Amino acid sequence: MDLQDYFSDLTRRPGCTALAELFQLTERPDIISFAGGFPAPEMFLPEEAAEVTRQLLVEKPFTVLGYSPTPGFSALREFLAERQSRLGIPAAASELMVTSGSLQGLDILGRVFLNRGDRVIVEAPNYLGALSTFASYDVRIDAVPVDAEGLDTAQLAGLLEQRRRQCSLPKLLYTVPTFQNPSGQTMSHRRRQELLALAGSYGFLIIEDNAYGELRFAGEEVPTLKALDTGESVIYLGTFSKILSPGIRIGWIHAAAEIIERAVLVRQAMDQCSNSFGQLLALEFGRRGLIEKQINKTVRLLGERARLTLDLLAREFPVGTTWTNPEGGFYTWVTLQPEVDTAQLLSHCIEKARVAYVAGVAFYAGKGGNNQMRLCYSQPSLDDIARGIPRLARALTTPL
Repeated sequence: MDLQDYFSDLTRRPGCTALAELFQLTERPDIISFAGGFPAPEMFLPEEAAEVTRQLLVEKPFTVLGYSPTPGFSALREFLAERQSRLGIPAAASELMVTSGSLQGLDILGRVFLNRGDRVIVEAPNYLGALSTFASYDVRIDAVPVDAEGLDTAQLAGLLEQRRRQCSLPKLLYTVPTFQNPSGQTMSHRRRQELLALAGSYGFLIIEDNAYGELRFAGEEVPTLKALDTGESVIYLGTFSKILSPGIRIGWIHAAAEIIERAVLVRQAMDQCSNSFGQLLALEFGRRGLIEKQINKTVRLLGERARLTLDLLAREFPVGTTWTNPEGGFYTWVTLQPEVDTAQLLSHCIEKARVAYVAGVAFYAGKGGNNQMRLCYSQPSLDDIARGIPRLARALTTPL
């Protein structure tokens, strides 16, 4: 039997394996990894998690071990609505659906809205998980550059006018406007207003992924797109992966109740519901104030690691290299001289220097990123950063 005859068209496409490779690197203790966007172990609260787990198993064993409703437990959705409102994003429980991480939320929204051939706009560079998700729907993808102010709304306006003349306007625009993955940049308040105005004029929906928005260690707060939206143009994706635990796999969609109703129907044909234990752990952490405690701890550690990373880039990397200066989140985006090929050098850096990053090409829907890389400073310790950045600099300038 030749299994190649059985595989779907989707799995036959030359896909990006970068996401799977990132997770494989976590099993190599000899590697200093600036690759995966993971919290560091010391950002967690394991003792508090153990206490909450014991309490849940004693007081609610059958709830913990059973199924939850498809939209999520009502108590968690009510907590999320209250928490969203405290963050300046008014919400009701009926406008919220619990998901298995924010990436599943994006997948659900793709199933709710997208047909083959529909047009979607993404940022360039863009979160590689989102690129893979959209590719699975066989849609047409337009990419708009990100600069120091985030998504370039002037270029977006020109693209939208071109698509209107072609009768091919987008349905959705996906953005990580605050501490963007992979660039670390934050969309300015002015551009957020311009983006919302364009959505109203051209009739597309905005999916705002706010995975990193609460992890600010410098600069001024900027309202979320959802908070600025006076209509129903913005669909918000949230997650506990960066502020509590990626292992519990709990995120949420915040959207108009009509969208949530459709999302629930789609979810019933997928995995039916999120895991009960993760939902109840997140809820109890929230009720005890432990989420805010962990955020404060995480922000302090991120600030220390980001400052050391940027200082070492300035000291060690070749003249002509540039990088972003994030005010929060997990990442800085490095651009080397045009002749440097970061994808070609990656295996050399891993095997010879024992340092990993993600090559820039993984973050583009089309061409781009050959001389760029994403460095994640959240997971490596200060000692690892101090050893890893100089080793990486030497490996990048050493002939293969």
